[in-house]
Amino acid sequence: LADVESSPSKEEDEDDDDTMQNTVVLFSNTDKFVLMQDMCVVCGSFGRGAEGHLLACSQCSQCYHPYCVNSKITKVMLLKGWRCVECIVCEVCGKASDPSRLLLCDDCDISYHTYCLDPPLQTVPKGGWKCKWCVCCVQCGAASPGFH
Repeated sequence: LADVESSPSKEEDEDDDDTMQNTVVLFSNTDKFVLMQDMCVVCGSFGRGAEGHLLACSQCSQCYHPYCVNSKITKVMLLKGWRCVECIVCEVCGKASDPSRLLLCDDCDISYHTYCLDPPLQTVPKGGWKCKWCVCCVQCGAASPGFH
């Protein structure tokens, strides 16, 4: 008789709890309820319950979980809107050209060409960078210059 592999024991199975499982859900393209739901483009799940809220790109309207695009929802995003990686353009000139000179804010993902900033930057800064909407004083937390 040939050896038959046994299924993993309960103890072995519990060790794999940190692994991610992919699930495929099939539905009809005529199901009006499903078609009206916002779904994350990255993971394919709906933005409800444990999954949390979805970010909608202000340009193409595609939806994403903030954690699927390594982002967090900020006040600036809610106020000014958010663009996905495919739709990123300079906030000042509205163009996506010259991507090597396009800075992306570490907090809100709004982008600017180095030469469209006021004052303009000659080079792309090393390390982190925050836009004028997200920058604040590390000592007092003020978002604008002056005495506070």
